[in-house]
Amino acid sequence: MAFICNICGSHNNIESFGTEPASCACGSNVRLRALIHLLSMELFGQDLVLAEFPKLKAIRGLGISDQPSYARILAEKFDYTNTFYDCEPRLDLAELHPQLYGAYDFILLADVIEHIAPPIERALEEAIRLLKPHGFLGITIFCNPADQMREHFPELNEFRIVPLGKSSVLVNRRRDGILEVRDDLVFHGGAGATLEMREFGITELSAKLLAAGFLEVHLLTDNLPRIGILFDQDVSQPLIARKQPFVMDKCATSQLIDEWRALGHQVSHERDRAQTLAAQIRLAAESRWLRLGRKLGVGPKFTVSD
Repeated sequence: MAFICNICGSHNNIESFGTEPASCACGSNVRLRALIHLLSMELFGQDLVLAEFPKLKAIRGLGISDQPSYARILAEKFDYTNTFYDCEPRLDLAELHPQLYGAYDFILLADVIEHIAPPIERALEEAIRLLKPHGFLGITIFCNPADQMREHFPELNEFRIVPLGKSSVLVNRRRDGILEVRDDLVFHGGAGATLEMREFGITELSAKLLAAGFLEVHLLTDNLPRIGILFDQDVSQPLIARKQPFVMDKCATSQLIDEWRALGHQVSHERDRAQTLAAQIRLAAESRWLRLGRKLGVGPKFTVSD
């Protein structure tokens, strides 16, 4: 399969294609390329390679445990911060952050919301408070093919994950005071903060996003082989949840115009340089000394084309 990675711009040609394993040297896989595709379409209305996004520091974005393959580039392009649950810069959507309310144009949650402690509604409502009026949430999340939601620990309250022998157990004191110990734990790529708290169905996930205050939910379901997006039953569902359709503010629009003008000046400068070089070659080619040299079989030969 041949495709262009829409994160780093690399051309790839691979014999065995899977959805979850990285399929580009930058570390991207199907769900991450799908997330960046949705981000590009939401911001610019076009499918751009992330590395070619315009530099717009007036656009503010927030990531939670984003992969370095795209977090670094996003930080170069926007006023963007990648945060973490258990280290600095730290942000937990289950907590309140009133100093950041209305601050972000977009928030990215790549396979995150299945790991947030219940109730998940609390985190979704906090996300919508963090967004600007025209902000949006970009999500990837595995959804049960049977379209059913399962909350693994509905009575979770005061809990710890502790090692026991060669595995881990969850010790929880419920609100009614009952102490419970669970060993049927599923971790995604690690332990602790990567404990799977729930499994979503698409219908219930969409309903919870709308109930939290989002206006609409857009699911990406089409294959886009040109940029290495082919879905199967194991891939996470990419989606955009909008408060309102995204509108670029005046400051970001001004920066975009400045970027466009700078690019225009660069193209004009390169064209002028090329024209000047072509004129110099023509003059050199018409030199009587060079004409004499050619008759004697010496000196450079020039080919001039417009």
